[in-house]
Amino acid sequence: MIKLSIHSIVDVITNSSTVIYTWQNSVKEAKELLQEILALEGEAKKVDDLFYLGVFLSENGGYAEYLSERVNEEEEEYSEGYPIDDYKKQDEYIDVLKEKIMKGEVSKPGWMKGAESKENDMGFTKDTSLNIIPIDERYSGLVEKMKKFLNSPSCDGGRDG
Repeated sequence: MIKLSIHSIVDVITNSSTVIYTWQNSVKEAKELLQEILALEGEAKKVDDLFYLGVFLSENGGYAEYLSERVNEEEEEYSEGYPIDDYKKQDEYIDVLKEKIMKGEVSKPGWMKGAESKENDMGFTKDTSLNIIPIDERYSGLVEKMKKFLNSPSCDGGRDG
């Protein structure tokens, strides 16, 4: 599974507490970009025939933390088979669940949606990433190139005086 950063590009202004965040859903935009590349190559297949796409938290720990809080508040129950006391297995469980969601085998549970929309004390949500799985391995190189390009921003900062 390939993760592409799509959220929380930060621009900090010197001597200020200003932080600028940008975000977008990006599934629609990624599909449009991939479809255009396919069309240029004369590929008749649609993006949905070649890739599974989904937006999820960048780090699975955000899901585990949110679900744990909800269970402690008796608002939620752990899913059957969820490894309560093993963080590594929780991470693996969530990765498998994300893949099933992307493939349309299961719906995204409410606790995942809640974790993605939960705001911190400053009113910001956790970072999200666009996840892409090529159905046909011939297209994994294209996805890797997209990842390399989209995850390669660079920046510089300076101060007068």
